[in-house]
Amino acid sequence: MNKQKPQQSHIQITVHFVEKQNGKKAVFDARKILRSLNHLTHDDRLIRRINALVLAQIAGYSQIDTATIRQLVISTLNLLDHPELAKRYDEYHPSATKQDQFKQLSFFNF
Repeated sequence: MNKQKPQQSHIQITVHFVEKQNGKKAVFDARKILRSLNHLTHDDRLIRRINALVLAQIAGYSQIDTATIRQLVISTLNLLDHPELAKRYDEYHPSATKQDQFKQLSFFNF
């Protein structure tokens, strides 16, 4: 009898709320991290790796603030030797202006 092993990429997230910069709480949506990474680069493998590492770091929290999430993404990008992407992510403020504020890095396009 064959049993499929659970994939390692599935992480049990216990974060229920995110505290925004204005102090309001919102329901945590992990897809927002993924969307911001998708605006940053077209490298799917890198996006999945960063997303998994960040989610693994916040998996045990029940509440987290957006500044902590932002710092975790920036730190992870730097640890993976992508300082140019970390700088772009640090400068990105989705609520400030239009949706496509990132300038895509074309060397990841295939």
